[in-house]
Amino acid sequence: MGRDKALLPHPVSGRPLLEHQAALLRTLPGCAELLLSAPPERGYALDGPLAGARLVADVAPDSGPLAGLAAGLAVATTTRLLVLAVDLPFITPEFLSRLLAAGVAAPRHANGTFEPLCAVYPVAEESRAAATAAIALRELSLQRLLGAACGSGWIRALPISAADRPFFANWNTQEDVDIAHFPFPDTCP
Repeated sequence: MGRDKALLPHPVSGRPLLEHQAALLRTLPGCAELLLSAPPERGYALDGPLAGARLVADVAPDSGPLAGLAAGLAVATTTRLLVLAVDLPFITPEFLSRLLAAGVAAPRHANGTFEPLCAVYPVAEESRAAATAAIALRELSLQRLLGAACGSGWIRALPISAADRPFFANWNTQEDVDIAHFPFPDTCP
């Protein structure tokens, strides 16, 4: 994209996506801690909506989102870790509440692909070991990790309905940002 997606303005709140997502997560009952997986050199100020957040550095360089997940699992003090990507601006608190009510779950599309960066992972030895082993083997696909996790039973798939699909429109290019419109304007925290 050529710039830090976390600093792009949310289409409704106008706040940087990072701040918007933090505020959204804090609206959820039981939000005990806020972990921010980001390179320290980004220099995010941990104030305002990010006050009290803890910056967590990736456990392995150049290992993509799996390294961030592994870092979060390594330091989380709760029994579950809700992972939410900064570039999913259309996620609602209602969907996240449903996801949390499902226990440890990863949303899965009808075609079988998961939404690994909007999922609830168990903070347990099995999930930590699986993430660490995948990094060591350079098997960095979160799709593969979640497929194996579902097969092993330590996470379950939560089917994504047709009504839920707009929540997963993410911003990977400037074109995504330019054509974005918020389909649920009354749900912005």
